[in-house]
Amino acid sequence: MDVPFLSYDELKAIAARTLSDSSYADRFPVAIEMIVERGFGMDVVPIRGLQNAFNIDAFISRDLTTISVDEFVLENRFNRYRFTLAHELGHRVLHRDILGAMEFDSIDDWKSQITQIPEREYGFLEYQANTFANCLLVPADELDLRFDGVVNQIKAAGLNPSDYPDECLDSICTALGKQFEVSRNVIQNRLTNKYEDFESRLQ
Repeated sequence: MDVPFLSYDELKAIAARTLSDSSYADRFPVAIEMIVERGFGMDVVPIRGLQNAFNIDAFISRDLTTISVDEFVLENRFNRYRFTLAHELGHRVLHRDILGAMEFDSIDDWKSQITQIPEREYGFLEYQANTFANCLLVPADELDLRFDGVVNQIKAAGLNPSDYPDECLDSICTALGKQFEVSRNVIQNRLTNKYEDFESRLQ
């Protein structure tokens, strides 16, 4: 299996293009369920016990038309559900040819095929889908704007972010996670990514 290299900036650009090409680019937080179901015409199918049985939150069908999601995640883990949809959409956008070449008709077949992918290539696939999801759910322009907004709130409270960068970063991740309807870890991954420039803005 040959997984093409895609840089962080390339993945960020593909995610931005996916959002801007959708009919829901003006929605905030990002309307990921609408993008998946209406924009890409995909079905989202809950499966009870998927996570417990196969140690996965979701998987995409070989024909790229269906995302099967653990029912508990769908009903009880809203932010994780949103990220899961964005992650699987990333596989559809980025890995169409690779998924199309796989042959599986059941979850067991799918799991068997996945476990046969070399660890290095599997890591590339997951990194690319995760980065796509991060950048799709947290668009760069909104992140820039809202990051400055939270920093200004911290300064208005009498704190200098450069004196407490770690504490301020933690507070910013929590605040922006609520705004973007993602986990604080998703925000932290964006703000601390070596290809971004947010940490220097706290100095």
